Amino acid sequence: MEFSHVAITGASAGLGRALAIAYAHPGATLHLAGRDAAQLAEVAATVRALGATATETVFDVTDQAASAAWIGGCGQLDLVIANAGISIGPGAANVETPANIRALFATNVDGVFNTVLPAMTAIAAQPAGPDGMRGRIAIIGSIAGLMTLPISPTYSATKAALDCWVTASAHNAAKDGIGLTLVRPGFIRTGITARNPYTLPGLMDADRAAEIIRAGLAAGKTHITFPWWLAAFARFSRLLPNAMFDKVKRKPEG
Repeated sequence: MEFSHVAITGASAGLGRALAIAYAHPGATLHLAGRDAAQLAEVAATVRALGATATETVFDVTDQAASAAWIGGCGQLDLVIANAGISIGPGAANVETPANIRALFATNVDGVFNTVLPAMTAIAAQPAGPDGMRGRIAIIGSIAGLMTLPISPTYSATKAALDCWVTASAHNAAKDGIGLTLVRPGFIRTGITARNPYTLPGLMDADRAAEIIRAGLAAGKTHITFPWWLAAFARFSRLLPNAMFDKVKRKPEG
């Protein structure tokens, strides 16, 4: 299925930028949202050069009213990608505090639903296509949601919450003609991962990740998980007894 009316949050950089470019083609209309006006303008100019029509709206997804107003102003929506998310930093700097724990949940969970819930209402009011579907919503989760590590407990928890919600909600949403998709990428080369002081297994470019996501959404998948071997490791780790998994996670002393 080709999506011609697409809305993307977190579109000003990283995976969001790559997704915007992946969906840019003559006749497409892209509604791009982000927090950095200059970067968002650059992405909009890029997709226009590829023949697409683009709107650009600067707001923070933690603002419920702004998110709802943006969705309400998009008009026809074939696909909404709730991509905006944050982490708190890598390595030794990745120390969780009450403030950044709340910030992670505010953006990665509440911010996602500030986008998704009004999008569901808008799409449910659209006419159904020949297949009975009215539109699709993709939520960017993470393989981190399948396995919690000491370096990212809250980040993993926010992504696990999205994972559980989509998995449980997709069947009922489909009855209303709304496709729900949970995307579980591994490590993607972005400004966030560039700050990591350690090797990231399976690190891939954002444009490659965007093409994998695009293909999965076109196929109507409910879950898009990659790379498969990293996901398999994450799932296997959850089968280990807690005591054994704790030993694997524990940093060596000295």
